[in-house]
Amino acid sequence: MKKPNLLTISLLFLFSICFGQQKDSIYGKVKKIREKVEFLTEKENPQFLYYDDYGHSGFMGPESTISRFNRTWYSTQFCYYINYERHFNQKGKITKDIWFTKKDSFMDSYKYKYDKKDRLTRKIDSSKYSVGTETHYYENDYHENIVYENFEYDIFSFKYKRFDAEGKLIRFKSHDDYGNTDEYIYKYNADGKLLYRIYKNPNSWKKIGEKSWSYGAHDSIGSIYKDFVYRYDESNRLIQRQRFDLYEDDENHKNPKLVENIFYEYDKNNNLIQTKRINGYIKVKPTFNHSVYDKKNRLIKRYCCSEKESDAKRVEKYIYKDDKIISLEYKEEDWPSKEMKKYQVDFEYKYDAKGNWNEIIKKVNGVQLYKWIRKIEYYK
Repeated sequence: MKKPNLLTISLLFLFSICFGQQKDSIYGKVKKIREKVEFLTEKENPQFLYYDDYGHSGFMGPESTISRFNRTWYSTQFCYYINYERHFNQKGKITKDIWFTKKDSFMDSYKYKYDKKDRLTRKIDSSKYSVGTETHYYENDYHENIVYENFEYDIFSFKYKRFDAEGKLIRFKSHDDYGNTDEYIYKYNADGKLLYRIYKNPNSWKKIGEKSWSYGAHDSIGSIYKDFVYRYDESNRLIQRQRFDLYEDDENHKNPKLVENIFYEYDKNNNLIQTKRINGYIKVKPTFNHSVYDKKNRLIKRYCCSEKESDAKRVEKYIYKDDKIISLEYKEEDWPSKEMKKYQVDFEYKYDAKGNWNEIIKKVNGVQLYKWIRKIEYYK
C-alpha cells in the first residue's frame, strides 16, 4: 500500500518546490540547506519595524512560513522573512530544522524521526521556552494514532487517522483537552478524487432565551453534516467546491449554511485560468482570480479581484529567462486613494557549481532591497 507522508521530499536526484508561478529545482543529493533573507536598506516592510521578526502574525511554523515567504517574494514588491537551516537524511527526508531571528540567535528547532518504512514516528518541537513532542503510533498500514504533549504549557492532544487500501485518508478524529471530538469522514469517486467530507461537529446551536442562542457542546450528539462538497468535469478536473458551516443568523440555527462557493475554469492545457468565489456569510460581489499562461504553460499574468482586468485591485505580470522569473510588474490599488500604484521588480540570480541558485537579489523600482541567500551541502 502506498501511504502518503507529508514530510517526504524526493531529493535523490531532483528536488522540486513549487512557488506557485515558478518551479525551483535543486539538482543533486541534498544534505543540508541554509536559507536566509537579508534587508539591504532601512526600507523594510512596515510590519517588521514594530512587531516580531516574522511580522505581526509572528512565526507560523516551518512550512507555513516558507510558503508565505515564497508567495510574497515572487508576487509582490514586499518581502516576508525566513532564516533557517534544514537537514535531510540519505532518503531525502527532513531530519532537523533550526530557525533563527534576524540577529541569527536561536528561536526554534524541530527534529524528525522515522521507522523502517520511512513513516514519521516522532517530531520534537523545541523553543527557548518549551518542548513539545508529537509521537506517531501505527497499526499495520491502515491506522495512525498521534499524541502531542507539552508539559510546560500543560497541553495534551490526541488524533487518529484511518487509511484505505490505496493510502487515502478516510477518517480523521481530533480530541481536545475538554473531551470534545471532531471527526471527519472522507468519500472519494472512482478516480480517487475527494467528493465530499462529513463533519461530526461536537458543537451545535441551542436557544437559551427568547432571542438568545448559545454555540457549543450542549449534548453528546452535536451536529453531523457535509462541510465540503466537490464537483468535477468529464476530465476529472475540479470545477466547484462548496463549504458549509453552522453559524448564527436570525432564522435558523440548526442546519448548515453554504458559506463559500468557488468555481474553477481551465484552458485546453488544464491550466487553472479563473476562480470565482461567492461569499455565503454576507451579500457581496463575487471575487475573481484570473491567470494567463504562455505556450510553455508558465504563468505570465495574474489579476484579481474583479471579473475584468480594468477593474482589478491587483495585477502581476511576469517575464522569464531560462524558466526563472527575472521581472515582475506589480500594480496594486492604494488605500485610501483607490489609485493603482505600479512597481517594477527585478530578480538577479547567482549559481553554485552544480547550477543551483545560491543568491537572488530583489530590486524594487531600481533599488536593491532584499537578498535571498541559499547555501546547499550535498551528499557525495
